[in-house]
Amino acid sequence: MATQLLTEKYSDQMHGTLNCYDRILINGYLQPFCHAKGMTNYLYQHQIRIFDYAQWAAPLSEQIRANAEALAQANGLKIEFIRKKNFRQEDRIHKILKTRATRQG
Repeated sequence: MATQLLTEKYSDQMHGTLNCYDRILINGYLQPFCHAKGMTNYLYQHQIRIFDYAQWAAPLSEQIRANAEALAQANGLKIEFIRKKNFRQEDRIHKILKTRATRQG
């Protein structure tokens, strides 16, 4: 089965797209993954032990990270990893955007 983009699959239900964003919020749920038993069943059907989930998901996470890094590099941007829990992302984003605005104008 070929992978289909969400924008293709749900094009009749979409009203537009954003091309420059720092995070994505998707509301809703994916059956049968929306509850623990469903996810456990999926993993079991694909012969993946639940304790191996992190190892199974690692290549997918790496693909997402590599794509984000390639996009950032292509656009002359830097990705900043912040591991602090008491950090306001919005404040940092505001500061970055303000710096970019002064450089451009």
